[in-house]
Amino acid sequence: MKVAIQGVKGAFHEVAAREYFSDKDIDIVEKMTFEEVLNSVENCENDYGLIAIENTIAGTIHANLNLLRRKEVRICGEIFLRIRQNLAVVPGVKIEDLEEVRSHYMAINQTRQFFRQYPHIKLAECPDTALGMRQVAEGKLKTVGAIGSTLAAKNYGLEIIAPGIETFKKNYTRFMVVKNAMDSGLEEYNKASLNLILKNKVGSLAQILSIMSYYDVDLTKVESMPIMGQPMQYMFYVDVKFSDRKQYQDMITAIRPLLNKIHILGEYMEGSKSWEKMHGDDDKTTNQ
Repeated sequence: MKVAIQGVKGAFHEVAAREYFSDKDIDIVEKMTFEEVLNSVENCENDYGLIAIENTIAGTIHANLNLLRRKEVRICGEIFLRIRQNLAVVPGVKIEDLEEVRSHYMAINQTRQFFRQYPHIKLAECPDTALGMRQVAEGKLKTVGAIGSTLAAKNYGLEIIAPGIETFKKNYTRFMVVKNAMDSGLEEYNKASLNLILKNKVGSLAQILSIMSYYDVDLTKVESMPIMGQPMQYMFYVDVKFSDRKQYQDMITAIRPLLNKIHILGEYMEGSKSWEKMHGDDDKTTNQ
């Protein structure tokens, strides 16, 4: 089974993919952009794709929501991954030897507080956390380190000299698992991601929210985004959770007259949230 990820092997996308498909033998296919990931699934080159959609620190990746709406793919699952950032170097190198550390801009932002105690180190952005580690390893760079997962450090033979350097320990990224839109949907699901374009009427959103409440459908996320080419007009991305699929389906039927368009991005089982089991900043819960 082929699973496309954004980034190179060892990226957090691979960690998430292997955790989600833990009971299956998967081949990881590297793609450098999120659009390439979705294109490969849309064109049936790969069975599944995995893309990050939001982070508890950085927020929602709005460009990826728009990609999910535009591509012929369907969300079929989600996973919340604890992101533990680690500083890795060529074996034998000490932090005092470093002049530069490379990583994805989000990883850099998540670890700036750690590096304040090392003002001599330049923080340099690269497209992917694991790519930074691969560059350090392949170039045998003794004055350059990289930030990323323990999987990447292991893959590229690097030594972790500072584990868990992220500022906020409860740092999670939500990844969406997608498959081709023509594949059959899941028989069991309790969550859905929707794209709604409302009719331009006073109170339309309030009516929709009231209908969701009436059918006992829990609104877990809502994001508004402008509609290109239509000034001051907005679409909404919403996630809903429910225990009764019939009530959810009746809710969809009830809100359709209030909408210009509805796009069901996917119906899937809710991913477990391991932070609900965390106590304080206990690092023992991470498996990266």
